[in-house]
Amino acid sequence: MDLKKTFDNICALPDSVGAIMVTDAGDIVRASGDLREIHEGRHLAHLMKDVAQLVRIVQPEAKTITRVTVSRQSGVSIVATPHLSHVFGVKLAHR
Repeated sequence: MDLKKTFDNICALPDSVGAIMVTDAGDIVRASGDLREIHEGRHLAHLMKDVAQLVRIVQPEAKTITRVTVSRQSGVSIVATPHLSHVFGVKLAHR
């Protein structure tokens, strides 16, 4: 699956209010929805870079995609997924 299709699939998740794709170095490649706002997108890109590094430390031999979820009490969560030298993130607003 190519990166654009992966990003489009993440954007289509139920309750998604924004998505972002960053490189392993933390550079923003694409952003949509709420995550187009530059400050939020940049902060999330740094968080996702750290998440990708943490996943590689904890599971260096992992062959499957690992997801990391960060939730806030406000009903918002971020799901970060490292994939093909990129990290994909989606911001979910739970109703």
